[in-house]
Amino acid sequence: MRTFFWWLFVLSIPLLLISSTVALEINCLPFYEHAYQKYQISQVTGFDREQLMVITRHLIQFFNGKVGSPQLMVEKDGKPIYLFHDYEIKHLNDVKVLFQRVYQIQLITMFYFLCYLLFVVLGRDKNRRFYFWKGLRNGNILTLGLLLISGIALLFGFHNLFTKFHYLVFGDPQNSPWMLNPKTDYLIMMYPLGFWQDAVLLGIAIILITAFILIGVSSLFLRRYRKYTG
Repeated sequence: MRTFFWWLFVLSIPLLLISSTVALEINCLPFYEHAYQKYQISQVTGFDREQLMVITRHLIQFFNGKVGSPQLMVEKDGKPIYLFHDYEIKHLNDVKVLFQRVYQIQLITMFYFLCYLLFVVLGRDKNRRFYFWKGLRNGNILTLGLLLISGIALLFGFHNLFTKFHYLVFGDPQNSPWMLNPKTDYLIMMYPLGFWQDAVLLGIAIILITAFILIGVSSLFLRRYRKYTG
């Protein structure tokens, strides 16, 4: 039974790191602002920086369940307009469901991590600490392996991978309208393919740095444990 819970701990590490990174990026206003400048979103949409950030904050609140609808009335060319079409709202609702699942995975894996850590701290058996650090190291090594596979997949083209991801998660675009028109739909104007590619690359970088740090820390403790017990 201990082996089962240990392996569950190892497998929870990649899920915790990935879900936490996604949750961080969803709520990271500086990343949105940088992307808007990089891809000249003000020129593409006709909205100034302040309007874009108002829209962004509203969407973040929507994804976090603090407002009921992603729809927003904004001013353009001196006239008030509704920002999104009905099919864009439908897709945003689907995206919200996806993000809420990410939050759930983060909470579950964080809860399990803390429970396992508490089990180690309160236990009198010093071997528990050894297996904690070993599990933490192996979980992060597994994370690096998954990132390597992701990196290889990215070599085949981000657009192709992005499209397959949408088919897998959202299904046929006839049922969940995720294929949008960059000339008429503000959702894809604000968040073009390059935005998502940057988000993925940033996420990979954050996870890589975190995983390497945790591997280093856990390896250090494992060496100290072997030194004192050997």
